[in-house]
Amino acid sequence: MRSGFVLKGASPALLIEAVRAAHAGDALISPSITPRLLRDLPPARPTSVTRPAQPLSARKTEVIRDIARGRTNQEIAAALFITLSTVKSHLATNQNKFGAATASKSPPGPGRAD
Repeated sequence: MRSGFVLKGASPALLIEAVRAAHAGDALISPSITPRLLRDLPPARPTSVTRPAQPLSARKTEVIRDIARGRTNQEIAAALFITLSTVKSHLATNQNKFGAATASKSPPGPGRAD
């Protein structure tokens, strides 16, 4: 379960939403303090995208696109008519090409909104 922050003067409706969010594993922050939190956030650091020495194959690009769309490895395998092991192999190759330690560190694929 996640936590959130709700001011003690919050409306009953907001309290209900906070409980629902916590129950669903989400977090809720009182809208009245959101501007202060955002103001105090440090500026985002620019990230550099590592480009592979060799371009990705069409199939590896398809796998990255499907990952970016939120599909599971099993869904990708079924959609592309390949085995689960092949999907994992493509992901490992992509991670190595980009020097990423984990899939979450891989650069955004085509069509991915960050």
